[in-house]
Amino acid sequence: MNDTTIGTRRLHISVSPMVKKALAGFKISRAVRAGDWLLTNGQMDMGDGGKVLNPDDLMAQTVTCMRSVYEVFAKADCSLAELAQLQIFYLAGSVDDEAAYRQRILDEFPECSDVLMIMTPVPSFATVGSEVEIDAIGVKGTRAVANDAAGVVKAVRRGDWVFASDRVTAGVGGLVAGLQSTLSELGCGLPDICRLYVYYPEDLSREECVRTERELAHVFADAPPAFHATLLPADAMRTSSVELEVIAHRNGEQQKRGYGRIEPGTIGLDWPFARALCCAEVIFASGQFPLDEAGAIAHRGKIADQARTVMARLEDALHEAGASMADLAKIKTYYVGAWDKDNWFDNLRARMERLSDPGPASSGIEGLPPVREGALLSVDGIAVLDGTTGA
Repeated sequence: MNDTTIGTRRLHISVSPMVKKALAGFKISRAVRAGDWLLTNGQMDMGDGGKVLNPDDLMAQTVTCMRSVYEVFAKADCSLAELAQLQIFYLAGSVDDEAAYRQRILDEFPECSDVLMIMTPVPSFATVGSEVEIDAIGVKGTRAVANDAAGVVKAVRRGDWVFASDRVTAGVGGLVAGLQSTLSELGCGLPDICRLYVYYPEDLSREECVRTERELAHVFADAPPAFHATLLPADAMRTSSVELEVIAHRNGEQQKRGYGRIEPGTIGLDWPFARALCCAEVIFASGQFPLDEAGAIAHRGKIADQARTVMARLEDALHEAGASMADLAKIKTYYVGAWDKDNWFDNLRARMERLSDPGPASSGIEGLPPVREGALLSVDGIAVLDGTTGA
């Protein structure tokens, strides 16, 4: 059986039969190549039946995950020069020095020296013994990079797409000044941002959170991107720090089209962020919450039912932007849990019910709760309109 399914410009790379055996009706792809984009699943060091290999060994698992990313790029007939971003979800407490961990990865994989590396601590994984999960984004096109004073990559360009991140102190103003400066180095600005991720520390005070959200609402009022936020575990390396991660498009001739608005976060202000945004045939759907028609949290305490509600809302957002579930290339899920494989399987089964087959690549990250009280998960998506799905 082939492990790829090919359309005119779309290719699905299948997960291994060992993974599929662990969960009936599995639709998730290991990676999806759509147009100029390649989006991967969260790569983990797992074997037959979802068994963790190299348990509790951070570096051994990291090396395996990175080699898996490289393998996916080869299967998709992509050059490593297209690799734009790696997001490394590592077990909080296993890394004492994030900079040293990053350097060990680069020593082993020097080809990633001009790749944006997002380092994201998590409190647990669904599988006991897991230490790390890595997903990747690749885009064809001209390459450029912006580094900070220490030589760490803070932004990259692939074609007209720019990927950037920043870590800032919450509640002190000037939240996006550094990000704005970084984007300008690669030829774009805040109005060019298509998707914004915000990671709040879980111990951030309500007052600091309110100030942060007010500033974000003000900054992006005139050019609102898609948006997703979650809570990171408290970490001495990140005291009062808010993480910002963006995807921007630098070609002003490509119009950004926003659709609808998402619900406010912590505060009931005029929250400008788009429910979905389309630019250059790529659609970014904001993080969706399990809300009923009145805007209240639905199915409290029932993660599978909340997952069905979230996926229905994601489908509605895509339809509003002119896409379908078949156009999805990647979904990312943040959900409540702690070393609970059954909880993971329950919400994954429910999420897959609405997916096409073969479906998108997916990363499901345990232990990073949504910012809405009572929500057990939130899901965002990236869809690519490449003319192969009949949307």
